[in-house]
Amino acid sequence: MVSVLAGLILSASFAPIGLWFLAPCAYALFFRSLRLTTRPVLSFFLFGLISQLFILSWSGKYVGPLPLVLLALLQALFFIPSGLIFKYTRNIWLTSATILLMDQLRANFPFEGFGWSRIAFSQANAPYMSLVSKGGVAGLSAIVLCIAILLTRIRLYRLLLITTIVFFPFGSHSPIEGGSSLNVAAVQGNTPKIGLDFNGRAQAVLNLHLAKSAEIDRRVDLIVWPENASDIDPYLTSGVLDKLRTLIIQKQAPLMFGAVLRENNKLQNASILMDANTTRSKYVKQHLTPFGEYIPMRAMAQRVSPFAADVSDFTPGNSYQTHEVGNTTIGPIICYEIIDDALVREAAKDSEMLIIQTNSATFSGTSESRQQLNITRIRAAEHNREVLSVSTVGISAFIDNNGRVLQESKENVPDLLYGTLQGNNEITLADKLGDLTWVFAIGLLAGIGSFRRNRSYV
Repeated sequence: MVSVLAGLILSASFAPIGLWFLAPCAYALFFRSLRLTTRPVLSFFLFGLISQLFILSWSGKYVGPLPLVLLALLQALFFIPSGLIFKYTRNIWLTSATILLMDQLRANFPFEGFGWSRIAFSQANAPYMSLVSKGGVAGLSAIVLCIAILLTRIRLYRLLLITTIVFFPFGSHSPIEGGSSLNVAAVQGNTPKIGLDFNGRAQAVLNLHLAKSAEIDRRVDLIVWPENASDIDPYLTSGVLDKLRTLIIQKQAPLMFGAVLRENNKLQNASILMDANTTRSKYVKQHLTPFGEYIPMRAMAQRVSPFAADVSDFTPGNSYQTHEVGNTTIGPIICYEIIDDALVREAAKDSEMLIIQTNSATFSGTSESRQQLNITRIRAAEHNREVLSVSTVGISAFIDNNGRVLQESKENVPDLLYGTLQGNNEITLADKLGDLTWVFAIGLLAGIGSFRRNRSYV
């Protein structure tokens, strides 16, 4: 079926293949196939199921195929309303508006949403990606759908319009100049062994990050460790704070590190900024990873996968906290939070630069890390912020405010990256509009669809 082929092509627009232009091509092929189908709801479901199975294939590496299939099935359900809209309207613009609406809905529901595979997140290398700073993730997704619709009927003027949209050098952000800056050493300490049980080697992971940090051979303003670099609570375990303070004193720089805290029998995933004398600030992760940091419907989940019993529920933080180094404000984001539009927007508004601390050891050797890096690149351009993403096992990277990777590490090796993060206080149009970007993008497609309600446009 064409819907299956289109789903496969869409998945190839995401890493590991990552050819951005395949996303509009996939939707164009799928939209054209809708003219001939008598079962558009089934077509949409199959298109969603196949694309999600392959985009999210990394999620089943260590837990087996059943959780992956269930996740893909859940994601595919959000494609059904678009099929219903097309069935009763035969209007591709209204259908595309519904696709965007479902993109937004599945980014927020259930379990606080899972928007990892939103259309826009395949577009990190697209020439028009910089427009995300104007229309946000929804606007970037809408551009892909508009190109796809135009491709369904190639005429000369439409071909010229598509060429203009795709290849016109839309204004990128100017390089950030002046203001505050930080010279940063990013430490990718690696783990002794990848997989689900890496948390059981907490002391070894901590030692690897200490050892790699000892190799820092220049003066820096800040040392950054990734998420879970210290799964040993430094405040409860004898000797850990002393080791961290010794490092800070030796390198004459504060340390920003990821730690698992155990306060009042509650687990918390935290980003901590320390100097030699005290903890300066602490941010506790608010958007926890479902089935990774807590188990919804635990009894049912344990029947699906025996690994669910090994997951202890974390407690989310209840407020956002920035870190201050000198005169510079840093917005910490912890791993999975990078897909949370509202949280990243808050971090960008409250800070001059973003630092993402992530782990990825659970999915090492898959496309997960590269997909997350591409999402992070889009966030950098969306909010006009320079970004450091530091991972336990890689990929760690310095990213400029246009989403370009300035340097990156390899996976599964200890590494040390040096870079300068330039601060910026500018608020982008996407930040000012906030959730209205979704309203405008959906409204634009629906408005065109209503104007053309008497014509099928496929």
